[in-house]
Amino acid sequence: MKVTKQHEDSLFPFSFVYKGMKTPQDELPNHLHDFHEIIYVHRGSGTIFINHTLYDMHKGTIFIIPTDTIHHTIPTQGDLVTSSVIFFSPTLIQTLFIEENFSYLSLIESISKQKHYKIVLSISEQTTFEKYLNQIKTELTNKHLGFKHATIQYTQLILLYLSRLYCNETDHSLHENTASRFWMNEIFSYIDHNLTDNLSLTHLSNKAHVSPAHFSRVFKDITGISLTLYLNKKRTARAKELLWKTNDPVSQIAELSGFESTPHFYRIFKKFTGITPAKYRKNTKH
Repeated sequence: MKVTKQHEDSLFPFSFVYKGMKTPQDELPNHLHDFHEIIYVHRGSGTIFINHTLYDMHKGTIFIIPTDTIHHTIPTQGDLVTSSVIFFSPTLIQTLFIEENFSYLSLIESISKQKHYKIVLSISEQTTFEKYLNQIKTELTNKHLGFKHATIQYTQLILLYLSRLYCNETDHSLHENTASRFWMNEIFSYIDHNLTDNLSLTHLSNKAHVSPAHFSRVFKDITGISLTLYLNKKRTARAKELLWKTNDPVSQIAELSGFESTPHFYRIFKKFTGITPAKYRKNTKH
């Protein structure tokens, strides 16, 4: 199946993959981006790890992934998932200041708070959603006058459509495919609440009452990355938030994010973002 992709640029931070087939080798482990992501599954099966949870992937499922959320797809062998993916910067999405308790990004805010990232569409809802995707594909392919504006408008319609579906979901506390690895769920929660501690493999495996080798194997099976890489991504994501929301010195942010030293923080931060912490702060506060 042909893949259509529009690469983002500084003035149009948007990217679109239409009916792509992604393998584990396509993952970008050394990358954190300031984009929200909407994944729609056309066909195939597998699982996807998002934040703390493994979700089933199948036709008609949508996954909404806020910025800096660690995720990893695990396709079923012989049945690769075909999906369309929208990547967009929140800066592209405009909210009208009118008397209504709604914004196009309220869906992302709800998902970030409730930590449930999956919506399952009915057959009729799949038809409607695929029409929106086809419209985006047409605009990005033909590039007629105003195609970027049209692309943003269709993305906003998608966010509105999904917001209405999400608010009607009956149970956002459902955690899928996690019962057999309950000890790992507790580890993910422990990491989130103790990022400034020395979270060594030995310490965490002892806490989970399993061997370090078993811990490493299960951890990588679920997340797709090593413990060290996972911790660095989590700490970098926290540092980005602190750089944006506070005026704390960079050295203090390094400590609050759990990095062992300021030089180590600079090195890891630039590895994931491509820029220094000071540059990131300047860009986000501009």
